[in-house]
Amino acid sequence: MVAIMKKAKPDLRATIAGAKIVQEKDATWKKLCMMQRLRKRLKRRKIQKENEAILRAAIDDATITSSVSVPKTLAEALPDDAQKKNNDPRAIVVTEATGSFNMIGCNKAWENLCGFAECEIIGKDSSILQGPDTNVDGLRDAVSRLFDGEQKVNVVTTNYRKDGSKFTNFLTLAPLRDDATGKMTHFVAILNDIGESIARKTSQV
Repeated sequence: MVAIMKKAKPDLRATIAGAKIVQEKDATWKKLCMMQRLRKRLKRRKIQKENEAILRAAIDDATITSSVSVPKTLAEALPDDAQKKNNDPRAIVVTEATGSFNMIGCNKAWENLCGFAECEIIGKDSSILQGPDTNVDGLRDAVSRLFDGEQKVNVVTTNYRKDGSKFTNFLTLAPLRDDATGKMTHFVAILNDIGESIARKTSQV
């Protein structure tokens, strides 16, 4: 006769213990995720406060031109008329509003400030102007606020020219919109080198 093997009964205690371990792991994971979100939120608040203090100091400084007129459309930012485009004293560069925010064009004032020719920057992102002292967190926060409110934002950061020299940049970011639909099509960045003004102020203290 062939012996009939009985199925082993599941160990109820082991099943309960296993379920408990899974629940504890899940609870621990959720707690870690919550703590990470809280840390990021606190870090962002700290960055915002620091940026606000720097911005207030720059805006309150009479020697710094912190208020500039901002173009509203792509045609205003980068006119087809080459003379009009290159006679604009504002250092302007325009980026896509999606993806990697690749640059699509700039004017002569931007070329003179940053050292790059327009043909060298098309299709590249603005990280070519970044370096060790760049306020990356502040820039990320500014872009986030730009998306949230879809209106002009400012941030002070350190940028680097093509030759590696750096300058203190009072940066204005704003959306560009389609004339007909009003929808955001691109971003414009207006760079303002405030290094000399800061140096003069520091030497007077």
